[in-house]
Amino acid sequence: MRSKRIIYIFFTILCMIVIFAFSSKNSTTSNNTSKSLINKIIIVYEKAFNKEVDNELIIAKLNYPIRKLAHYSIYFLLGILVYNVIFYTSSKYKGAIALLICFLYALFDEIHQLYVSGRTGQFKDTLIDTLGALTAILLFSYLYSKTLKNKNNYKLEN
Repeated sequence: MRSKRIIYIFFTILCMIVIFAFSSKNSTTSNNTSKSLINKIIIVYEKAFNKEVDNELIIAKLNYPIRKLAHYSIYFLLGILVYNVIFYTSSKYKGAIALLICFLYALFDEIHQLYVSGRTGQFKDTLIDTLGALTAILLFSYLYSKTLKNKNNYKLEN
């Protein structure tokens, strides 16, 4: 168990570093990263369906939702990692503690962006981040409780 926790701590810190690195990019670089990803998806779509689309229109429509989905997704991952670090404690508030850590890091991340050229810290993004973490924590809490229940049922039957 100790080695698992150390691995989760390592990946949690790594995930936080990745989030910080993305947040440290100025607005132009950050926006271009999103647009480049969308453009790559468009290329795959065009090749797969042998159909050309208006790249600029698609990028304009998808850029905002893709950026918000990125917030949600990276904090979903962070939620999984933090929950697994906390899981090995004896606290009955594992989920709440993990969510609080993710929320505070999301808040820190948005405050950090206030000091990056062209970026803005938005509480709305903190809420999106926290929702991603909450989804992961609830999902993993449910899965762990089901696994534990199945193990206990198996032990009782044998």
